[in-house]
Amino acid sequence: MNPREMIRAHAYPVLAGVSTLSLVMISVSLVPIAEWARNQNDCVERTFRVDGINNASMPAKVWSCNGGGD
Repeated sequence: MNPREMIRAHAYPVLAGVSTLSLVMISVSLVPIAEWARNQNDCVERTFRVDGINNASMPAKVWSCNGGGD
């Protein structure tokens, strides 16, 4: 078997493995962003609620959850 045939025989499996590995790495790298987004959504839902009444605008809630104010 010459080198050209070896490359043809193994090129697609190698490329499939590389692409699968990169998709797994991308998905793993997105986990911290997903956790941060979940925390932000929870904070926005809880912020400025008095007796279950939502009494603040969305920009004010986001500002507060991101460390704005005192």
